[in-house]
Amino acid sequence: MNDIKIDWNSMAKAYEEFNNAEDSYSFNIEWPCIKELLPDLKGKTVLDLGCGTGIFTFLLENCNPDKLLGIDLSEEMLQIAKEKAEKSNSDAEFILHDAATCGEVVEEPVDFIFSSTTSHYIKDLGQLFENVSKSLKAGGECIFSIIHPVYSAMYPIEHADGSYPEDEEWNVRYLDKSMRAYIQPWLEYNDEYENHLSKSYHHTFADYMNAIIGAGLSIEKVCEPMPPEEWKESQPYRYEGFVESPVYMIIKMRKNK
Repeated sequence: MNDIKIDWNSMAKAYEEFNNAEDSYSFNIEWPCIKELLPDLKGKTVLDLGCGTGIFTFLLENCNPDKLLGIDLSEEMLQIAKEKAEKSNSDAEFILHDAATCGEVVEEPVDFIFSSTTSHYIKDLGQLFENVSKSLKAGGECIFSIIHPVYSAMYPIEHADGSYPEDEEWNVRYLDKSMRAYIQPWLEYNDEYENHLSKSYHHTFADYMNAIIGAGLSIEKVCEPMPPEEWKESQPYRYEGFVESPVYMIIKMRKNK
């Protein structure tokens, strides 16, 4: 079992609680932008790649797809998703598998693929987008919400001894491809976790563009969503921090052949 899978299994509950808060970035920044980019999903087959606890899976289900599939490598995250699906009588199906090789388990190409903040946990972007292309029908579309390369460039470089990073280590090292290690926001003030480090990769904008182009996908739109305007007054610290270092980049793509 790899480190990233172990990490997500251990913090699934904390992630679910944090990201379902009313002021979460997922609901206030990601989703409004994603909704503007979504194609008509009624009657379509949809794949949520790296679905986690199903936060976006169930939002996509409101668009009335004919079939909805979620894939994730964490058993604990999927267990929460399945429990939520049962409570809400959802028709969403969930499969335990690595998002990077989704083509191994997608039996029939789908109309639409969505993914939120999964790609920076995957080392080989080329492999990921090749599998995305393989899993899409000709003319199919996909939307990836990624951790903005400027933001992931700030994640502290992993210490050889596994020690905890200092605050001043949160600084931009954009072309440094070293492994990153940091505390997740949903664990920062959670008393059940102490100095719990998560690991991820940093990919540059060029890394994404070249992987997407190499997989035969065309880019239709790239968005860098702003925080809600009302946060200027209600949460000025968060608003200014987001404007200074954007957390998300959202990319809409199409498979032409």
